[in-house]
Amino acid sequence: MQQLFINFDFRSDFKHLSARERRQFGNFLYVEGLLEIKINGVTYFYEEACPLLEFYLQLEKWLKKPFSKRGDFLYHTLELDEEVPFLAVLHFQDLARLRVIWPEAELYNVFPVGYLHKKLEELRDRLGPAIEQHYQLKLKHFY
Repeated sequence: MQQLFINFDFRSDFKHLSARERRQFGNFLYVEGLLEIKINGVTYFYEEACPLLEFYLQLEKWLKKPFSKRGDFLYHTLELDEEVPFLAVLHFQDLARLRVIWPEAELYNVFPVGYLHKKLEELRDRLGPAIEQHYQLKLKHFY
């Protein structure tokens, strides 16, 4: 079975914002950084200026739904005026395809649906606390 690895690293900070400004919804695009996706050790996606908080909020909203009602995940960012999703999870039968807007390599990107959802849940579980710690903010202010 294919192995999926998703990593992130913050490339911005809020040092120039006051505590009050950090809680303002309009500043959520300042939370950005590297989003890297590897399939079987080969880089599939590498974006150094990914809006990580915006991505996290949309991913969290999708993952809150019961597994059977999730449907496809289509992440569009406010930073791009594109019809094509920045990142998408497209379901068919018991499988799901992970698609990105700018793949680094043409790789087989189909996974068992449960495995792909689990990897995205693990990403959410790492990314949320990391955002709160790195930027000293509470995610509940953005819901």
